[in-house]
Amino acid sequence: MSRQNPLQPKSSLLEKKSRNRSGLQMVMIIMAVHVVFLGGLLFSGCQQENSIPPLASSTNSIPSLPPIDEVAEPESKTNNVDIVTAPPVVEVTNTVSLSPPLPIPLDIAKPISDNPQLVSEVVPLVPASTPNTTEVPVSSDQSEYIVVKGDNYTAIARKHSVTIAALKDANPAVDPNRIAIGQVLIIPAPLPKKIEPDLEEGVIQYQVKAGDNLYTIARNHKTTVKAIRNENNLKTSNIRPGQKLIIPKPTLEE
Repeated sequence: MSRQNPLQPKSSLLEKKSRNRSGLQMVMIIMAVHVVFLGGLLFSGCQQENSIPPLASSTNSIPSLPPIDEVAEPESKTNNVDIVTAPPVVEVTNTVSLSPPLPIPLDIAKPISDNPQLVSEVVPLVPASTPNTTEVPVSSDQSEYIVVKGDNYTAIARKHSVTIAALKDANPAVDPNRIAIGQVLIIPAPLPKKIEPDLEEGVIQYQVKAGDNLYTIARNHKTTVKAIRNENNLKTSNIRPGQKLIIPKPTLEE
């Protein structure tokens, strides 16, 4: 326990106690003010949170404007599909519709023999000329020949003992320079064999062979080229294999 200072008067102690008591009251008042202030702040904050109005929900709607002189509404787009009915298909047939016959006047309905006007107007019907597609008949003395590879008019004529002119006459529609393999040609009748004249004594008939010429033939038969040409009516000295020549009598001695 504190002892009272004997030097200190009693009145000063009372003042000191009262001063301490007033300081404590002041502290309590300040704390009470702070508590009240903080409580007010907390209360006002809670009240503001509860009093916040809900936000208006955001929409994409466009506010409608008042009509200005009756503006026409735009045509709404739709996905509607218009179904068009196809026209009926006309069936194609080969039938021919026959119309009823037209009435014939009485002057025409009479027989033609009784109507001289129609008799003069009758036109005789002439059949149209048709191309001649029939095959050319082959006579008994003619024959048919099928062209083979390597053939020409000269070889064919020589093979059948006819002349080239006769072969052309028998095939007038054929170009001699354009005959094809497998083409059929008409071979005319062969030339009649000449009747060999009776040869004089010492005169012979000679068939030309390959490699022959008038000079070698004349030398082999002891005659001259001029004599052979005169005997056979040759205008030139050209001869061909197979050709027959009349050799005159020998005129040259060995």
